[in-house]
Amino acid sequence: MREVFGDRALIQRCQWHKRENVTSKISDPEFAKEVKKLLEAAYAAHTYAEARKQLLALIETLVVRCPKAAASLKEGFEETFTLHKLGVAKLLRD
Repeated sequence: MREVFGDRALIQRCQWHKRENVTSKISDPEFAKEVKKLLEAAYAAHTYAEARKQLLALIETLVVRCPKAAASLKEGFEETFTLHKLGVAKLLRD
């Protein structure tokens, strides 16, 4: 995509896969369940700013409790918000 379209290419990473990848790094099932809910709530936020703020707060928690999960969430972080940035996340979700 980037080779052909350069900076005009917009990439949306799959939020479901991101959630699964992050939670798979967490050994405590209850904490993984809690993180899953927080990820879902963040991605359901109406705006990019809201979603990003929630996930940055989650990263701070994960850095302390499960650094591998934090690293997984950081990888491709901004690309999970493309639909939010375009203002169509809610429209496509509903």
